[in-house]
Amino acid sequence: MAQPLMNHGAGEWGSDFFGGLNELPPEPVAGIGQVLDTMATLPAFRDARQWLLGSLDVQSGGSILEAGCGNAASHSDLHAMVGPRGRIVGIDPTRAFIETARSRSKQQGPAHATYETGDIRELPCKGAEFDAVFCDKVLIHAGPASAALREMARVTRPGGRVGAIEWLPFFAISATDLAALAAFNTIFQKAVYEYYVSANLARHFHAAGLENIRTSAFLAHTTSLDEPPFWRAFIVHQMPMFLQAGLIDEPQARAFLKDIEALNAAGEFNASFTVQAATGTKSLA
Repeated sequence: MAQPLMNHGAGEWGSDFFGGLNELPPEPVAGIGQVLDTMATLPAFRDARQWLLGSLDVQSGGSILEAGCGNAASHSDLHAMVGPRGRIVGIDPTRAFIETARSRSKQQGPAHATYETGDIRELPCKGAEFDAVFCDKVLIHAGPASAALREMARVTRPGGRVGAIEWLPFFAISATDLAALAAFNTIFQKAVYEYYVSANLARHFHAAGLENIRTSAFLAHTTSLDEPPFWRAFIVHQMPMFLQAGLIDEPQARAFLKDIEALNAAGEFNASFTVQAATGTKSLA
């Protein structure tokens, strides 16, 4: 794929810890990859992805780019949409994720699929190369969102569609220790690049020059810490990483985990958060 022109706004770019995963040892990166896989199976994210892909309206034999593809958890959905004659391209800055994406692509059957390293704000693609381009849980980690969406629109054909899925990592969780719950939720306000991006997708899509913008919201909800697997994987298994990064104090972390484990054992656990998706059309002009 051709290299794009240099982005003169690169000095304004920013990212959170996801921008530095290539510098970390393999073990934590693999752990993050596993969490991303469990997130992809959560009904709210799965439903948002199905709504988004349906709204992108790529026909069999068409072409689609996922910017920030991670481990290519969406590969089977994309393959089902474009078929064996279609074209799938995934771009992600993390080398370990791209290696997993390539392996997953081969395992899941024949498809014209390519996975390469690259940045959502400077995609290594030609202008108007794809029928549609989307990202899934990326703008919360890297931006500015309008710069990423403009670049996604650049590589989309006129009349093609651009889409994004995002979430607000504020967990409404049953708790008897509200201070510990507040400390847990503060983790994500400290950790991510643009905490409220999910609520501002329409504004960012307008700023990128996209038209006919549609949005939809989905609720992630559970009454068990253990089902679906995402909840324990994200909340409990990642706590050592949150502690090591200094995002929460150990006494608060212990109090929070003790509280939710007790509520879960008593059948009183309840948790939810919101997911939002948006699509827009590139002008024919």
